[in-house]
Amino acid sequence: MQTLGLSSEGKRSDGRLKSIFWPTVENAWDVNHLGQQGFWICLIVGVLQLIGLAFFGTPLFLIMGIFSFLIFFLGGIGVREASWPAAAIVFTIFVAGIVDVMVRGTPPGIVSVFAAAILLSNVRAAFLASEWHPAGPDEDRPTRFSESFLDKLVDQMPARLWPMLRVPFFIISGLYLLLIFAGFAMQIVHHLGTI
Repeated sequence: MQTLGLSSEGKRSDGRLKSIFWPTVENAWDVNHLGQQGFWICLIVGVLQLIGLAFFGTPLFLIMGIFSFLIFFLGGIGVREASWPAAAIVFTIFVAGIVDVMVRGTPPGIVSVFAAAILLSNVRAAFLASEWHPAGPDEDRPTRFSESFLDKLVDQMPARLWPMLRVPFFIISGLYLLLIFAGFAMQIVHHLGTI
Protein backbone atom coordinates (compact mmCIF):
# COMPACT_ATOMS: atom_id res chain seq x y z
CA MET A 1 0.00 0.00 0.00
CA GLN A 2 2.90 2.34 0.62
CA THR A 3 4.10 2.03 -2.99
CA LEU A 4 0.62 3.08 -4.15
CA GLY A 5 0.71 6.10 -1.84
CA LEU A 6 -2.22 4.82 0.23
CA SER A 7 -0.35 4.40 3.49
CA SER A 8 0.06 7.32 5.88
CA GLU A 9 3.30 5.86 7.22
CA GLY A 10 5.43 7.19 4.38
CA LYS A 11 4.71 10.89 4.87
CA ARG A 12 5.07 11.27 8.65
CA SER A 13 7.77 13.68 9.71
CA ASP A 14 8.64 12.09 13.11
CA GLY A 15 9.95 8.71 14.19
CA ARG A 16 7.91 6.46 16.49
CA LEU A 17 9.50 7.49 19.82
CA LYS A 18 9.67 11.16 18.95
CA SER A 19 6.00 11.16 17.96
CA ILE A 20 5.11 9.67 21.35
CA PHE A 21 7.21 11.94 23.56
CA TRP A 22 7.70 15.18 21.58
CA PRO A 23 5.45 15.18 18.51
CA THR A 24 5.48 17.77 15.78
CA VAL A 25 2.91 18.53 13.11
CA GLU A 26 4.13 19.41 9.64
CA ASN A 27 1.48 17.85 7.42
CA ALA A 28 -1.87 16.07 7.36
CA TRP A 29 -0.18 12.70 7.87
CA ASP A 30 1.25 13.91 11.18
CA VAL A 31 -2.23 15.03 12.30
CA ASN A 32 -3.71 11.67 11.29
CA HIS A 33 -0.92 9.69 12.96
CA LEU A 34 -1.09 11.68 16.21
CA GLY A 35 -4.86 11.23 16.33
CA GLN A 36 -4.54 7.47 15.90
CA GLN A 37 -1.69 7.29 18.39
CA GLY A 38 -3.63 9.34 20.96
CA PHE A 39 -6.68 7.12 20.58
CA TRP A 40 -4.64 3.97 21.23
CA ILE A 41 -2.81 5.53 24.18
CA CYS A 42 -6.10 6.52 25.84
CA LEU A 43 -7.65 3.12 25.11
CA ILE A 44 -4.69 1.19 26.56
CA VAL A 45 -4.54 3.38 29.68
CA GLY A 46 -8.31 2.98 30.09
CA VAL A 47 -8.04 -0.81 29.91
CA LEU A 48 -5.19 -0.76 32.45
CA GLN A 49 -7.29 1.48 34.75
CA LEU A 50 -10.22 -0.95 34.49
CA ILE A 51 -8.03 -3.96 35.26
CA GLY A 52 -6.27 -2.18 38.13
CA LEU A 53 -9.50 -1.05 39.80
CA ALA A 54 -11.20 -4.42 39.21
CA PHE A 55 -8.47 -6.13 41.28
CA PHE A 56 -9.70 -4.36 44.43
CA GLY A 57 -12.68 -6.71 44.29
CA THR A 58 -15.32 -4.37 45.69
CA PRO A 59 -18.33 -3.37 43.60
CA LEU A 60 -17.56 0.33 44.12
CA PHE A 61 -14.08 -0.02 42.65
CA LEU A 62 -15.44 -2.09 39.76
CA ILE A 63 -17.97 0.67 38.99
CA MET A 64 -15.22 3.29 39.24
CA GLY A 65 -13.10 1.16 36.89
CA ILE A 66 -15.90 0.98 34.33
CA PHE A 67 -16.45 4.75 34.52
CA SER A 68 -12.72 5.33 34.25
CA PHE A 69 -12.50 3.09 31.18
CA LEU A 70 -15.48 4.86 29.63
CA ILE A 71 -13.88 8.27 30.20
CA PHE A 72 -10.55 7.18 28.75
CA PHE A 73 -12.27 5.55 25.76
CA LEU A 74 -14.39 8.63 25.03
CA GLY A 75 -11.35 10.84 25.64
CA GLY A 76 -9.47 8.75 23.08
CA ILE A 77 -12.26 9.35 20.59
CA GLY A 78 -11.90 13.06 21.26
CA VAL A 79 -8.13 12.93 20.85
CA ARG A 80 -8.60 11.11 17.54
CA GLU A 81 -10.71 14.06 16.44
CA ALA A 82 -8.00 16.55 17.60
CA SER A 83 -9.75 17.73 20.79
CA TRP A 84 -7.02 18.94 23.11
CA PRO A 85 -9.54 19.60 25.96
CA ALA A 86 -10.43 15.89 25.87
CA ALA A 87 -6.73 15.01 26.09
CA ALA A 88 -6.27 17.49 28.96
CA ILE A 89 -9.18 16.01 30.92
CA VAL A 90 -7.89 12.47 30.46
CA PHE A 91 -4.44 13.59 31.66
CA THR A 92 -5.94 15.45 34.65
CA ILE A 93 -8.01 12.44 35.70
CA PHE A 94 -4.97 10.16 35.46
CA VAL A 95 -2.77 12.53 37.48
CA ALA A 96 -5.54 12.95 40.07
CA GLY A 97 -5.53 9.17 40.45
CA ILE A 98 -1.78 9.22 41.01
CA VAL A 99 -2.14 11.98 43.61
CA ASP A 100 -4.91 9.97 45.30
CA VAL A 101 -2.59 6.98 45.59
CA MET A 102 0.20 9.18 46.94
CA VAL A 103 -2.12 10.75 49.56
CA ARG A 104 -2.93 7.25 50.77
CA GLY A 105 0.78 6.74 51.42
CA THR A 106 1.79 4.66 48.41
CA PRO A 107 4.35 6.04 45.97
CA PRO A 108 3.32 5.88 42.31
CA GLY A 109 4.80 3.08 40.25
CA ILE A 110 7.15 3.65 37.35
CA VAL A 111 4.43 2.52 34.93
CA SER A 112 2.07 5.20 36.28
CA VAL A 113 4.70 7.92 35.95
CA PHE A 114 5.54 6.73 32.42
CA ALA A 115 1.83 6.69 31.46
CA ALA A 116 1.38 10.20 32.88
CA ALA A 117 4.30 11.44 30.77
CA ILE A 118 2.80 9.88 27.65
CA LEU A 119 -0.63 11.36 28.42
CA LEU A 120 0.95 14.80 28.91
CA SER A 121 2.65 14.44 25.54
CA ASN A 122 -0.74 13.39 24.18
CA VAL A 123 -2.17 16.76 25.30
CA ARG A 124 0.57 18.56 23.36
CA ALA A 125 -0.02 16.37 20.30
CA ALA A 126 -3.78 16.99 20.36
CA PHE A 127 -3.21 20.73 20.73
CA LEU A 128 -0.80 20.81 17.79
CA ALA A 129 -3.20 18.73 15.69
CA SER A 130 -6.12 21.03 16.54
CA GLU A 131 -4.14 24.11 15.48
CA TRP A 132 -2.88 22.67 12.17
CA HIS A 133 -4.55 23.90 9.00
CA PRO A 134 -3.87 22.61 5.49
CA ALA A 135 -1.95 24.91 3.17
CA GLY A 136 -4.68 24.71 0.55
CA PRO A 137 -7.94 22.95 -0.28
CA ASP A 138 -6.24 20.73 -2.86
CA GLU A 139 -3.54 19.50 -0.46
CA ASP A 140 -3.06 15.75 -0.35
CA ARG A 141 -4.61 14.19 2.79
CA PRO A 142 -4.52 10.71 4.29
CA THR A 143 -7.47 8.41 3.80
CA ARG A 144 -9.42 7.07 6.75
CA PHE A 145 -9.78 3.39 5.98
CA SER A 146 -12.69 1.10 6.84
CA GLU A 147 -11.60 -2.34 5.63
CA SER A 148 -10.85 -4.06 8.96
CA PHE A 149 -12.38 -3.87 12.42
CA LEU A 150 -9.38 -1.86 13.67
CA ASP A 151 -9.75 0.60 10.77
CA LYS A 152 -13.40 1.09 11.68
CA LEU A 153 -12.53 1.44 15.38
CA VAL A 154 -9.80 4.04 14.98
CA ASP A 155 -10.69 5.80 11.72
CA GLN A 156 -14.46 5.67 11.22
CA MET A 157 -16.06 5.40 14.66
CA PRO A 158 -14.48 8.54 16.23
CA ALA A 159 -15.58 10.77 13.35
CA ARG A 160 -19.16 9.52 13.71
CA LEU A 161 -19.41 9.43 17.50
CA TRP A 162 -17.46 12.48 18.69
CA PRO A 163 -20.01 15.10 17.53
CA MET A 164 -22.73 13.26 19.50
CA LEU A 165 -20.63 12.28 22.54
CA ARG A 166 -18.62 15.47 23.04
CA VAL A 167 -21.00 17.05 25.56
CA PRO A 168 -21.76 13.80 27.48
CA PHE A 169 -18.00 13.16 27.70
CA PHE A 170 -17.32 16.53 29.31
CA ILE A 171 -20.26 16.09 31.72
CA ILE A 172 -19.26 12.55 32.75
CA SER A 173 -15.60 13.42 33.12
CA GLY A 174 -16.46 16.56 35.11
CA LEU A 175 -18.58 14.50 37.51
CA TYR A 176 -15.79 11.93 37.80
CA LEU A 177 -13.30 14.69 38.66
CA LEU A 178 -15.73 16.01 41.29
CA LEU A 179 -15.86 12.52 42.83
CA ILE A 180 -12.08 12.36 42.91
CA PHE A 181 -11.85 15.80 44.55
CA ALA A 182 -14.59 14.84 47.04
CA GLY A 183 -12.46 11.83 47.93
CA PHE A 184 -9.49 14.14 48.49
CA ALA A 185 -11.61 16.34 50.75
CA MET A 186 -12.80 13.34 52.77
CA GLN A 187 -9.22 12.16 53.21
CA ILE A 188 -8.15 15.61 54.41
CA VAL A 189 -11.07 15.81 56.86
CA HIS A 190 -10.30 12.30 58.11
CA HIS A 191 -6.61 13.17 58.48
CA LEU A 192 -7.41 16.38 60.38
CA GLY A 193 -9.83 14.45 62.62
CA THR A 194 -7.10 11.99 63.62
CA ILE A 195 -4.63 14.72 64.64
